[in-house]
Amino acid sequence: MARVVTVARAESFGPGARKKVFAGDRRIAVFNDGGTLHAVDDTCTHSGGSLSEGPCENGIVTCPWHGGQFRLSDGKGLGPPAYRGLTVYPVSVNDGVVVVTVDQTQP
Repeated sequence: MARVVTVARAESFGPGARKKVFAGDRRIAVFNDGGTLHAVDDTCTHSGGSLSEGPCENGIVTCPWHGGQFRLSDGKGLGPPAYRGLTVYPVSVNDGVVVVTVDQTQP
């Protein structure tokens, strides 16, 4: 079953915006990277840092704790210390609102 999570009004979530949202017990980081929306797990796979607090540019987010980097388009960890990837979630704008769709059956 899918769950739709509201992030923000689209006009207030412009390039450079980021936000942590919750879907049940999942923490999800949502980014507007140069006009492209992305949503991934908020928790770094290396040591649990909050990715929504790290820098994001050119489609890559960097964990603020130890510098692990992840590609936002597919969640791939780009090298040490981030060996495991992130779950990526569909993000869209519906009726002027940024939303993330979470498949409750995803791990």
